[in-house]
Amino acid sequence: MALWSVKTAMVLEGQDASEQRLYMQPEREQLRKLSALPWRTWVWLAASADPTYFMSAKNRHMEAGNDGNISGVSITMMFAHVVLQVLTIRVPNDVGPSTRITMDIRKGRWPEATVQIWPTQSRAVWPPPMGLNGESGLNLFAERFSTTSVGEDEIESLEI
Repeated sequence: MALWSVKTAMVLEGQDASEQRLYMQPEREQLRKLSALPWRTWVWLAASADPTYFMSAKNRHMEAGNDGNISGVSITMMFAHVVLQVLTIRVPNDVGPSTRITMDIRKGRWPEATVQIWPTQSRAVWPPPMGLNGESGLNLFAERFSTTSVGEDEIESLEI
């Protein structure tokens, strides 16, 4: 499911101009040839309470093409009851592979509404205890890593 999610995210991102893409050709080839997900990629699964939605949303975090700086992209895909979210982060080359990253996210009951499927976690249970409620819940989920227009009291940190 994680491989399919990242592949689909890469295909959806392919609709953007090349300078706006985060995923690079070597990553697309590694996924295709080796089933290798890009470094610093996470995938979550959520459930929609309303099966009538089929949509996708992409959010750039920082600048998606800037060399040497932190950047990222989150792509959220909704297919009836199944909602998938892929987050990939780029860090400067001098940041070591064991360095943990802390991201700001919008406050929410995300641990109850999502199941992290990549990297896999032993506690992954489907469906999650809480579903996303209609269009507003889906929009909040798609925007959970976009914190530029929310107040400080509406943000918490996620260590990944």
